[in-house]
Amino acid sequence: MALLQNSYVTFALSGVLLGIGFVLPWLWFVGVLGGALFLYQLQRTQKSLDKFLGAWLAWTVKAAFPTSIFWSVYPIDWLPIEFGNIQVALIFMYWSTAALWLGSGALVVALYLYVTQRWFKKRQTWFYAGLPLVWVLSEVFGSVVFSIMMLGPGGTINASYSLGYVGYLLAENPTLLLLAKVGGVYVLSFAFVVLALVVLFAIRETNRKYRSAATAFLLVVVMSGFIIHPANHGSFEGYRVHTIDTRFGRGLLDTKAKEQAVSQGLQKAMEAALINDPDYIILPEGAQFFDQAAPDGLAKSRFKFTYDSPEVVVVDSGRALVDEKTVVQATVYNQEQNSIEKVQKRYLVPQGEFMPTLYQKILELFGYRGVVEYIAGSLAYEVGPETDQTRMSANIPGILFCFESVSPYGVQIILNEKLTMPFVAHPVSHAWFHDSKILWQQLDTMLKVQAMWGDVYIVSAGNYVASRVISPNGLVFTPEPVAAGEGWVVREVIIPKVY
Repeated sequence: MALLQNSYVTFALSGVLLGIGFVLPWLWFVGVLGGALFLYQLQRTQKSLDKFLGAWLAWTVKAAFPTSIFWSVYPIDWLPIEFGNIQVALIFMYWSTAALWLGSGALVVALYLYVTQRWFKKRQTWFYAGLPLVWVLSEVFGSVVFSIMMLGPGGTINASYSLGYVGYLLAENPTLLLLAKVGGVYVLSFAFVVLALVVLFAIRETNRKYRSAATAFLLVVVMSGFIIHPANHGSFEGYRVHTIDTRFGRGLLDTKAKEQAVSQGLQKAMEAALINDPDYIILPEGAQFFDQAAPDGLAKSRFKFTYDSPEVVVVDSGRALVDEKTVVQATVYNQEQNSIEKVQKRYLVPQGEFMPTLYQKILELFGYRGVVEYIAGSLAYEVGPETDQTRMSANIPGILFCFESVSPYGVQIILNEKLTMPFVAHPVSHAWFHDSKILWQQLDTMLKVQAMWGDVYIVSAGNYVASRVISPNGLVFTPEPVAAGEGWVVREVIIPKVY
């Protein structure tokens, strides 16, 4: 207990409690206790500097848990052998600094407390009344700081990177998840802070009646997480959607022979997927079933000739060169409109699609120019000129590219652009992450929240991860397999028609 008298130790402990639920989802409620401890320590810390640094420490520790997914990329098997000795250092640099940038949002909460304590000494209710909203804005601020520190060739200043938002902890409770219908993770984070304040009230309140009422309320909230919501994905009329899951790593594309083997595997998967006459076929991100460099007419003619003009929409994606920029592009074959339609990825993640300028300078400073040149050459994506999906045909699903799911408003942007769509297609590739269950769990939670907020089905097709279907009521399930071959699995799901 003597150790807890140190304010920094207590701040760090609150960060552990706030973050552990991102790694062990069943401990989501511990995060609420961590939030109460954080607020308690923030209020009782007297020195202003300790208040700000302690808050930043707590949120950095909190962010270190969800960003621990970076460690699952080890070993980075596509780096040359001579770079193997610095892989751990590279991953540690990304992990620790990412947590630091995201944790900076706590400075806004600390500033808010400092101002209210100084200006409203006798009316601390101002602090409590505005805190839930300020906390939400603080998390957004941390995301903006993250985007600034991670700027590079493919980066923009935004508030998209939402790993560690406390609202995602409440999403593990199926009853509290319903709040996402109102405003996504932002409303969930608001509710999280309200619960943390109730915990703080229950601890501080001397009146036994009020304390008992607050405690009973919290128990009801926690127990509501054990309510079983029936899964309903039985048979009904709708769109027949086939997803093609693959297990093709970057190393399989390092020679022409291996690249050809992947292409042949995808062709066999496509043949198997077309047998049951689906309405839609979704391939993982980076599948490159279509030649992204081929003229649209040629790509369309090749597909129609090879597969006898099937009545189907095929969503493919891959690397493409557009206006001298290397972009991630979706190519959609649309038989109903007799067209090939294309759209490019609007949000690129700094760890996997471009190298931040700051990190390039740091590595060069320590004599690793060769590493910088190699990685920057391999990860040289930029945002393309055609990211707006407004012009896409109504029968084409909205397209949420891989890791665009970390943006709390990723699906909302698509819904605003495409007022009519059958569902959202989510092509992904996790070849870097070596079957990271922590990553899968967090991304599933983010998609649950977005599906509920947007009231839309999301269907993902994955490389190195199984397909997922996320329903508007927050249910997540893997479609049933209907065919399989070496390195690929075809799965099927029926999505209810919305128009």
